[in-house]
Amino acid sequence: MPVRTVTTRPVVPPPTTPVPLPAPSAASIKHAETLLTRVGFSPGKVDGKVTPAFTQAVRDFQKAWGLGVTGTLDAKTTERLSGTAKRVAAHKDDFFVSVGQKSKSIGVLEHRLQKLGYATGKADGIYGRDTALAVKAFRKDQKELTDGHQWLGKKARQVLREEVQKLAHAPERRRLAPTKSQARLDRATAKACGRLQVGSKGDAVKNVQAHLKAAGFDPKHTNGTFDERTGAAVKAFQAKSKLPVTGAVDPRTWKELKKSFILSSRPADPAQKLGERSGAVKASEKLLKKLGFNPGRIDGLFDARTQKAVKAYEKKKHLTRDGAIGTNQLAKMQKDAKGDYRSKVLETARRYLGFHEKGENGNPFSKFFGRGPEAWCADFVSYCYTKAGKKLNQSYTPTLLAQLKSNGTYTRNNPRPGDIIMFDWHPGSGVSAEHTGLVEKVFRKNGRLYVQTIEGNSGDSVRRNTWAVGDSVIAGFGTVR
Repeated sequence: MPVRTVTTRPVVPPPTTPVPLPAPSAASIKHAETLLTRVGFSPGKVDGKVTPAFTQAVRDFQKAWGLGVTGTLDAKTTERLSGTAKRVAAHKDDFFVSVGQKSKSIGVLEHRLQKLGYATGKADGIYGRDTALAVKAFRKDQKELTDGHQWLGKKARQVLREEVQKLAHAPERRRLAPTKSQARLDRATAKACGRLQVGSKGDAVKNVQAHLKAAGFDPKHTNGTFDERTGAAVKAFQAKSKLPVTGAVDPRTWKELKKSFILSSRPADPAQKLGERSGAVKASEKLLKKLGFNPGRIDGLFDARTQKAVKAYEKKKHLTRDGAIGTNQLAKMQKDAKGDYRSKVLETARRYLGFHEKGENGNPFSKFFGRGPEAWCADFVSYCYTKAGKKLNQSYTPTLLAQLKSNGTYTRNNPRPGDIIMFDWHPGSGVSAEHTGLVEKVFRKNGRLYVQTIEGNSGDSVRRNTWAVGDSVIAGFGTVR
């Protein structure tokens, strides 16, 4: 007889009604109100009562931490609230902010993060999970903040502020030596315009990033990936260039962005002007300062202070006052900065006033040219000229006079400061010159022209003398070309 199988059903217990959590006491509500106030949420009057303001504060706090948004004070909410309040109490300087806090300053930080391209969600002043992730991404992009934390301390907030401030300027331009590869890359980028936006990748994106950096809108990465920071840099560039702010690189944006590279290996071709940042501008700033015109900070940026200094130089030199430095003007500035060799000749001569030879003709001027003690007036003149950049090595006065006559600078009646003065103590003796010195000053007295001189080996010393031009002992004047 077949065996009959009996199937039994599991016994299901009858449904039970969940036991409701006990309502929080007035004391626990009052404590929560105090903690909510401490972390920045406003529960209304601290009176231990559940009010709409209290419920909304709890909801906002729960939302910030990613908890269930119930508006009720459950165990998890209470635990997070207590921990957040302790953290705030431990950082009373208000420079350490993180998840679960609310304040106006957090709203400012969220706006700053958004300007750099980071998604914080609604900038409502509540430091929630979205804000934390944005902070983490920001810290990762900053080399000085690469610890991966999700909070903002004093240093991080300072860096954030500085990064946003860097976007508040007109587009800049960088001077680079032109290359065929750059020209090809620019053409390829122009063809890719309209398709370059957040999410794009490739060499065209990398080129855009390099141009953004040159324009002063640093995307932080030049890796060919169009990330949120690149998008923010594009938006900042567009805003400062008075273009539609889209964050994407369209043909109009690329046309302006391309100008951030000045493809020229010459320091002032095209002319340096407002907005250029380069080593060439830095060299020009140094020239302006040497010439007595204040360009402001020597940083390589042709800003308004630099332009003002350039215009002041142009005015003094009676040049076209366009505030730009072209090739010809740069050459003139360089020449002016070097100064007239004549002033350098006299600067050197004045340093030795009062020098007296040691022993018989002992002096450093003859020694400089590798000669021993000798009558050294011509050695002194040669030394001063050589130190001023005009090579001269004459120890024999007749030969020196012959050089002045042969180079076309010789004159009998029109001396200039820095000229070499030649003396002939015995006119008609057959010796053309027996002494020499330097003209320091030319002046008139009682209607007559005089020269003040600095002479070496004059009474065995370097000293000043005064002579009337046209005196029979003066053989003439000249200089070295």
